[in-house]
Amino acid sequence: MSDEKLALVLFDLGFVLMLISMVIGPFGITNWALTTAVIACCLALGATAIAFQGWDVPDGTPPWDAGDEKPGNRRNR
Repeated sequence: MSDEKLALVLFDLGFVLMLISMVIGPFGITNWALTTAVIACCLALGATAIAFQGWDVPDGTPPWDAGDEKPGNRRNR
């Protein structure tokens, strides 16, 4: 699974939990509403961290392939 897909899955799951929290909160189920909101925030932060790691990488290029040197394969200069 690519980082983009993982970030999207985490964001979508967090969004669903946020909606659940917003729906059950006004009905007096505050413990579950707070729990789902906290989990949604954690998933959103995780998705943001994963998404920002590949910010400067061109589409379809792994992060270790973006520069002229790969890890463990240094050129002799």
